[in-house]
Amino acid sequence: MSRSRIDEGAYEFLRRVQILDDEYDAMRSSLAVRNNGHEILAEIREARERDAAEAAERERLEAEERERQEAAAREQREAIERSIAARRANDRAAPVDDYDPEADYYQRKSWLV
Repeated sequence: MSRSRIDEGAYEFLRRVQILDDEYDAMRSSLAVRNNGHEILAEIREARERDAAEAAERERLEAEERERQEAAAREQREAIERSIAARRANDRAAPVDDYDPEADYYQRKSWLV
C-alpha cells in the first residue's frame, strides 16, 4: 500500500468519525432541549398544583371563618332572645300564695291610672 492511500484512508476515517461525533452532539443537545422542556413543563405543572392547593386551603379557611362568624352571631341573637324572654317573664309580680289581695294591683294590664 502506498503512503497516499493510507493517508486517504486515515483522512476518510477521521472525516466519518467527525460526522458521527457531530451527529452525536446534535442528538445530545436535542435531547437536552427536550428534557429541559419536560423539566419546564413539570415545574409549571407543580406550580399549578401548588397554586390549586393553596387556593383550596384559603377557601377552607375562609369557610371556617364564615362559620365561626355565623356561630358567634347566632349565639349573640340567642342570648338577646333569652334576655328579652327573661325580662318579659319577670314583667309581672307573681302572688306568693293562692290568695293575694294586691295581686290584681300588680297584675293589671295598664299602669296608666
